[in-house]
Amino acid sequence: MEMRSFGDLSGPFIPPARGGQPSSLIVLLHGWGADGNDLADLAYPISVRFPGAAFFVPNGPSPCKMNPAGREWFDIDDRVNGPVAAAPVIDAAITAALDGLNLSASALALAGFSQGGMMSLHCGLRHAAPPAAIVSFSGALLRHDDLADGAGYPPVLLVHGTDDQIVPFALQSASYDVLQSRSIMVETVTCDGLGHGIDPDGLSAAIAFLAKYLPA
Repeated sequence: MEMRSFGDLSGPFIPPARGGQPSSLIVLLHGWGADGNDLADLAYPISVRFPGAAFFVPNGPSPCKMNPAGREWFDIDDRVNGPVAAAPVIDAAITAALDGLNLSASALALAGFSQGGMMSLHCGLRHAAPPAAIVSFSGALLRHDDLADGAGYPPVLLVHGTDDQIVPFALQSASYDVLQSRSIMVETVTCDGLGHGIDPDGLSAAIAFLAKYLPA
């Protein structure tokens, strides 16, 4: 693992397990108050299935107001305008990473946990060049007023624990309903008894989902 910067974001970068030029890029967005190191360890189990994947796990652009040692994508109290303000820096970093690795958006997966899951949905559904797939762990679709009905959206997986006390489980079905209403291909995974986190079953389901859309 090394630290790299793309656009205005920096964080852990893990090259392909098999070496050489990456065949895909998986961008992982951390939760509120954490940083890229929090999700960097996911690269290993995912790379077993995707040995050609490179991983970029950027740190959020701002210090977390409740935990200055951690980072945030947006002020947690501004769930309406926050994602809109945060999106350009993420979009620019994704574009820079794809260009730097000589990959197209069809070889990109955008995933995130909690606030990062919210941003993976927000950015992935609006990026000029749609990614191959989006995975949101314990996240939610915060804005949908600008999502048109029709084709062109990437497939989405929503993974959520039934005992999540931070981002309520009910937000999974609410997000699912909105995405379906826009004719967006969406699947859900329910993790029984799981709180606010990622468990092995949810991660395995995410890897199987990505395997349908992402080059190995």
